[in-house]
Amino acid sequence: MLRMMSFAVMGIELIALAPQSVAPAAAQGGACVAAASAPWTPVRGRFFRTEAFSQGPSCTLAVVTLVIRASDGKALWVDAAPVAHLMTFVEVKTRAQMARALKDWISQTHMFRSTAELPAWPRGAEQPASGEFPFYPEAGTDRDSYEQIRASRQPLFCYVQGMESMACIALSNDGQMTKVGVQSFPG
Repeated sequence: MLRMMSFAVMGIELIALAPQSVAPAAAQGGACVAAASAPWTPVRGRFFRTEAFSQGPSCTLAVVTLVIRASDGKALWVDAAPVAHLMTFVEVKTRAQMARALKDWISQTHMFRSTAELPAWPRGAEQPASGEFPFYPEAGTDRDSYEQIRASRQPLFCYVQGMESMACIALSNDGQMTKVGVQSFPG
């Protein structure tokens, strides 16, 4: 019991010290805090909001977070990563550049608008038909499940999720969001 209490006290002390270690960077003006948001209306009459944030002692050391919210504010999808892992943010050095990169990150100017636009997965093939930019279904997805997802014509939200790939998240009729897969692109 005493041992558990000492761990709890140590944890409280660490939590109390944490803000002090972050405060100097923010006080010196080096912190990279930026945000962007945009409406997303993939289905007539249903409104969603996309948000992106950065936080870090500098823009090259920041973490960025993407959130997709339902009209009632409920978070349906959240993803976060260090900027060094995302192609969109590698060259970002200033807060102004970060704000632009965040806005671009959540813009929906990609080629897929719905699951119906994903490449077909031919019978007998190991994966969907590959072109210059192959699409890889989420691990554990078989051909029949993938083709059912394509037939459902669910809206897609796609965003850069690495140095050479874009994640695609499907919005189901019940308002849930599920990762369908990843499209690669040359890096």
